[in-house]
Amino acid sequence: ITERKEAEAGLKLAASVFTHSHEAIMITGVDGTILSTNEAFTRITGHDADEVIGRNPSLLSSGVQDSEFYAALWHSLLEHGHWYGEIWNRRKNGEVFAAMQTISAVRDNQGRITQFVALFSDVTTLKEHERQLERIAHYDALTALPNRMLLADRLQQGMAVARRSGRTLAVVFLDLDGFKAINDSHGHKAGDQLLVTLAARMKDVLRDVDTLARLG
Repeated sequence: ITERKEAEAGLKLAASVFTHSHEAIMITGVDGTILSTNEAFTRITGHDADEVIGRNPSLLSSGVQDSEFYAALWHSLLEHGHWYGEIWNRRKNGEVFAAMQTISAVRDNQGRITQFVALFSDVTTLKEHERQLERIAHYDALTALPNRMLLADRLQQGMAVARRSGRTLAVVFLDLDGFKAINDSHGHKAGDQLLVTLAARMKDVLRDVDTLARLG
Protein backbone atom coordinates (compact mmCIF):
# COMPACT_ATOMS: atom_id res chain seq x y z
CA ILE A 1 0.00 0.00 0.00
CA THR A 2 3.05 2.27 -0.30
CA GLU A 3 1.78 3.93 -3.48
CA ARG A 4 -1.61 4.62 -1.88
CA LYS A 5 0.04 6.08 1.23
CA GLU A 6 2.20 8.36 -0.91
CA ALA A 7 -0.88 9.50 -2.83
CA GLU A 8 -2.70 10.25 0.44
CA ALA A 9 0.30 12.21 1.73
CA GLY A 10 0.37 14.19 -1.50
CA LEU A 11 -3.31 15.03 -1.18
CA LYS A 12 -2.85 16.11 2.43
CA LEU A 13 0.06 18.35 1.44
CA ALA A 14 -1.95 19.92 -1.38
CA ALA A 15 -4.90 20.50 0.96
CA SER A 16 -2.60 22.07 3.55
CA VAL A 17 -1.07 24.43 0.98
CA PHE A 18 -4.55 25.36 -0.26
CA THR A 19 -5.79 26.09 3.26
CA HIS A 20 -2.78 27.92 4.66
CA SER A 21 -1.59 29.81 1.59
CA HIS A 22 -1.14 33.53 2.20
CA GLU A 23 -2.36 34.13 -1.35
CA ALA A 24 -6.02 33.91 -2.22
CA ILE A 25 -6.81 30.82 -4.27
CA MET A 26 -9.89 30.45 -6.45
CA ILE A 27 -10.64 27.36 -8.56
CA THR A 28 -13.19 27.62 -11.35
CA GLY A 29 -14.64 25.34 -13.97
CA VAL A 30 -14.02 25.81 -17.68
CA ASP A 31 -17.13 28.01 -17.86
CA GLY A 32 -15.76 30.23 -15.08
CA THR A 33 -18.07 28.97 -12.33
CA ILE A 34 -16.31 29.16 -8.96
CA LEU A 35 -15.76 25.69 -7.51
CA SER A 36 -13.64 26.39 -4.43
CA THR A 37 -11.83 29.17 -2.55
CA ASN A 38 -9.48 29.23 0.42
CA GLU A 39 -9.36 31.22 3.66
CA ALA A 40 -7.06 33.88 2.20
CA PHE A 41 -9.69 34.54 -0.47
CA THR A 42 -12.22 35.31 2.25
CA ARG A 43 -9.74 37.46 4.18
CA ILE A 44 -8.85 39.55 1.12
CA THR A 45 -12.26 39.84 -0.59
CA GLY A 46 -14.61 39.56 2.38
CA HIS A 47 -16.62 36.85 0.60
CA ASP A 48 -17.10 33.52 2.36
CA ALA A 49 -16.76 30.39 0.22
CA ASP A 50 -20.48 29.56 0.37
CA GLU A 51 -21.28 33.04 -0.96
CA VAL A 52 -19.26 32.64 -4.14
CA ILE A 53 -19.28 28.92 -5.01
CA GLY A 54 -21.45 28.44 -8.07
CA ARG A 55 -21.10 32.09 -9.09
CA ASN A 56 -18.87 33.79 -11.66
CA PRO A 57 -15.64 35.64 -10.69
CA SER A 58 -17.17 38.75 -12.28
CA LEU A 59 -18.70 39.39 -8.85
CA LEU A 60 -15.24 40.77 -7.97
CA SER A 61 -15.21 43.13 -10.96
CA SER A 62 -14.36 46.71 -10.03
CA GLY A 63 -15.18 48.33 -13.36
CA VAL A 64 -11.62 49.70 -13.61
CA GLN A 65 -10.68 47.38 -16.49
CA ASP A 66 -12.59 47.46 -19.77
CA SER A 67 -13.85 44.58 -21.90
CA GLU A 68 -10.65 44.62 -24.00
CA PHE A 69 -8.61 43.86 -20.89
CA TYR A 70 -10.64 40.76 -20.10
CA ALA A 71 -10.64 39.68 -23.75
CA ALA A 72 -6.82 39.80 -23.75
CA LEU A 73 -6.77 37.89 -20.44
CA TRP A 74 -8.92 35.07 -21.82
CA HIS A 75 -6.93 34.96 -25.03
CA SER A 76 -3.72 34.47 -23.04
CA LEU A 77 -5.35 31.77 -20.93
CA LEU A 78 -6.65 29.78 -23.87
CA GLU A 79 -3.59 30.34 -26.06
CA HIS A 80 -0.79 29.93 -23.53
CA GLY A 81 -2.49 28.31 -20.54
CA HIS A 82 -1.69 31.10 -18.11
CA TRP A 83 -2.04 34.82 -17.41
CA TYR A 84 -0.17 37.06 -14.96
CA GLY A 85 -0.72 40.71 -14.22
CA GLU A 86 -2.21 43.45 -12.09
CA ILE A 87 -5.95 43.68 -11.75
CA TRP A 88 -8.28 45.88 -9.72
CA ASN A 89 -11.00 43.95 -7.88
CA ARG A 90 -13.80 44.92 -5.51
CA ARG A 91 -14.27 43.59 -1.98
CA LYS A 92 -17.63 42.61 -0.56
CA ASN A 93 -17.85 45.98 1.23
CA GLY A 94 -17.43 47.82 -2.09
CA GLU A 95 -13.81 48.81 -1.57
CA VAL A 96 -11.61 48.56 -4.66
CA PHE A 97 -8.21 46.92 -4.22
CA ALA A 98 -5.20 46.13 -6.39
CA ALA A 99 -4.19 42.49 -6.84
CA MET A 100 -1.27 40.74 -8.48
CA GLN A 101 -2.86 37.71 -9.99
CA THR A 102 -1.80 34.51 -11.71
CA ILE A 103 -4.33 32.34 -13.52
CA SER A 104 -3.34 28.90 -14.80
CA ALA A 105 -5.25 26.35 -16.84
CA VAL A 106 -5.43 22.78 -15.46
CA ARG A 107 -5.49 20.09 -18.15
CA ASP A 108 -6.36 16.41 -18.12
CA ASN A 109 -4.32 13.58 -19.65
CA GLN A 110 -5.70 14.40 -23.09
CA GLY A 111 -4.62 18.04 -22.78
CA ARG A 112 -8.14 19.39 -22.38
CA ILE A 113 -8.70 22.25 -19.96
CA THR A 114 -10.72 21.07 -16.97
CA GLN A 115 -10.32 23.90 -14.46
CA PHE A 116 -8.68 27.28 -13.94
CA VAL A 117 -6.72 28.12 -10.79
CA ALA A 118 -6.33 31.79 -9.85
CA LEU A 119 -3.91 32.98 -7.15
CA PHE A 120 -3.78 36.61 -6.10
CA SER A 121 -2.43 38.82 -3.33
CA ASP A 122 -3.56 42.26 -2.18
CA VAL A 123 -0.95 44.85 -3.26
CA THR A 124 -3.03 47.96 -2.54
CA THR A 125 -0.65 49.15 0.20
CA LEU A 126 2.30 48.68 -2.16
CA LYS A 127 0.55 50.64 -4.91
CA GLU A 128 -0.20 53.47 -2.48
CA HIS A 129 3.45 53.50 -1.41
CA GLU A 130 4.49 53.69 -5.07
CA ARG A 131 2.16 56.66 -5.60
CA GLN A 132 3.63 58.41 -2.56
CA LEU A 133 7.17 57.85 -3.82
CA GLU A 134 6.12 59.10 -7.25
CA ARG A 135 4.64 62.23 -5.71
CA ILE A 136 7.72 62.86 -3.57
CA ALA A 137 9.94 62.47 -6.63
CA HIS A 138 7.97 64.81 -8.90
CA TYR A 139 6.06 67.29 -6.72
CA ASP A 140 7.06 69.99 -4.26
CA ALA A 141 6.16 68.88 -0.74
CA LEU A 142 4.98 72.34 0.38
CA THR A 143 2.95 73.68 -2.55
CA ALA A 144 2.16 70.36 -4.29
CA LEU A 145 3.34 71.97 -7.54
CA PRO A 146 5.51 70.05 -10.02
CA ASN A 147 9.17 70.23 -9.01
CA ARG A 148 12.27 70.83 -11.14
CA MET A 149 12.37 67.22 -12.38
CA LEU A 150 8.75 67.12 -13.52
CA LEU A 151 9.06 70.58 -15.08
CA ALA A 152 12.03 69.39 -17.14
CA ASP A 153 10.01 66.42 -18.37
CA ARG A 154 6.99 68.53 -19.30
CA LEU A 155 9.24 71.12 -20.93
CA GLN A 156 10.73 68.41 -23.16
CA GLN A 157 7.22 67.25 -24.09
CA GLY A 158 6.12 70.82 -24.72
CA MET A 159 9.09 71.51 -26.99
CA ALA A 160 8.42 68.31 -28.95
CA VAL A 161 4.77 69.31 -29.47
CA ALA A 162 5.84 72.84 -30.45
CA ARG A 163 8.28 71.49 -33.05
CA ARG A 164 5.68 69.18 -34.58
CA SER A 165 2.94 71.80 -34.68
CA GLY A 166 5.14 74.75 -35.64
CA ARG A 167 3.85 76.71 -32.65
CA THR A 168 5.81 78.53 -29.97
CA LEU A 169 6.26 77.59 -26.34
CA ALA A 170 6.30 80.23 -23.60
CA VAL A 171 8.42 79.82 -20.47
CA VAL A 172 8.17 82.37 -17.68
CA PHE A 173 10.41 82.56 -14.62
CA LEU A 174 8.98 84.38 -11.61
CA ASP A 175 11.08 85.53 -8.68
CA LEU A 176 9.42 86.55 -5.40
CA ASP A 177 11.21 89.75 -4.41
CA GLY A 178 11.32 90.54 -0.70
CA PHE A 179 10.37 87.02 0.36
CA LYS A 180 13.31 86.71 2.76
CA ALA A 181 12.04 89.74 4.66
CA ILE A 182 8.73 87.97 5.31
CA ASN A 183 10.52 84.96 6.73
CA ASP A 184 12.70 87.17 8.89
CA SER A 185 9.83 89.33 10.14
CA HIS A 186 7.00 86.81 10.53
CA GLY A 187 8.73 83.45 10.66
CA HIS A 188 9.06 80.54 8.24
CA LYS A 189 5.54 79.30 8.96
CA ALA A 190 4.09 82.55 7.59
CA GLY A 191 6.48 82.38 4.65
CA ASP A 192 5.35 78.84 3.86
CA GLN A 193 1.70 79.88 4.00
CA LEU A 194 2.45 82.74 1.60
CA LEU A 195 4.04 80.33 -0.87
CA VAL A 196 1.07 77.97 -0.67
CA THR A 197 -1.41 80.82 -1.21
CA LEU A 198 0.55 82.32 -4.10
CA ALA A 199 0.88 78.92 -5.75
CA ALA A 200 -2.87 78.31 -5.50
CA ARG A 201 -3.74 81.74 -6.92
CA MET A 202 -1.33 81.46 -9.84
CA LYS A 203 -2.55 77.96 -10.63
CA ASP A 204 -6.17 79.19 -10.65
CA VAL A 205 -5.50 81.63 -13.51
CA LEU A 206 -3.68 79.10 -15.68
CA ARG A 207 -5.14 76.57 -18.08
CA ASP A 208 -5.12 72.85 -17.31
CA VAL A 209 -2.59 72.31 -20.11
CA ASP A 210 -0.15 74.78 -18.53
CA THR A 211 2.47 73.83 -15.94
CA LEU A 212 3.27 75.88 -12.88
CA ALA A 213 6.32 74.54 -11.06
CA ARG A 214 8.39 75.43 -8.01
CA LEU A 215 12.12 75.20 -8.60
CA GLY A 216 13.25 76.06 -5.08
